[in-house]
Amino acid sequence: MSAILGLSGCAATNLQASYALSDHAGIMIDGMYHFRHTNKEESVDERLNMLFGEAGAGYFSKFGNQNNKLFQCYGGFGYGRTSDVIDYNDQPDPQANASYVNVFFQPGVAIISNRFEVAFDLRANYIQMFNINAYLYNQFEWWNTDSKFHSDTTLNFMNLEPTITLKIGGKKLKGFLQTGLTLPTVNRSSYFGVSTTSLFLVPLIKFSVGVSYSF
Repeated sequence: MSAILGLSGCAATNLQASYALSDHAGIMIDGMYHFRHTNKEESVDERLNMLFGEAGAGYFSKFGNQNNKLFQCYGGFGYGRTSDVIDYNDQPDPQANASYVNVFFQPGVAIISNRFEVAFDLRANYIQMFNINAYLYNQFEWWNTDSKFHSDTTLNFMNLEPTITLKIGGKKLKGFLQTGLTLPTVNRSSYFGVSTTSLFLVPLIKFSVGVSYSF
């Protein structure tokens, strides 16, 4: 059994855990929580809440002359909820609330040892967002007040997510570093519609850092 505690992206707390049921079968769970409260001025107050969890099961097998290489393939599903509300005194309050489910399939390979591990995974991630309630602005300038409220909207899209994971340390306790990309594939316009800053490419890069412990 192994567990990872770290920070992802904008300091979102991320917990991952996996357990080997046998020499070739395993289960995994992970969760993420983020809360931010910003009050820059008396007339502006923002509250952001993000909560997500997923679970999966799969197959793994060691190979190679020294039995130090690993093939693994997992599949599973998850559920999340996000709300972001900005309160203004003199204009419509921008807000976004949504629930979402995802189904993923994730094959990968790794090189492992007592003190060093490096892995490459490629995840296909299908996401459906529902119960979307948000103001949609025709333009993104902050002074624009020409908006329409969208209620109970549903969107779906698929991403490919190549990821590299590095662990270095002792036999049980290791430092953890993970980086990768989010590549919108199916229904790209829906993805960029709910993640407008990704048009600037930087938010498409994932980054996590933390510690890993093997029990």
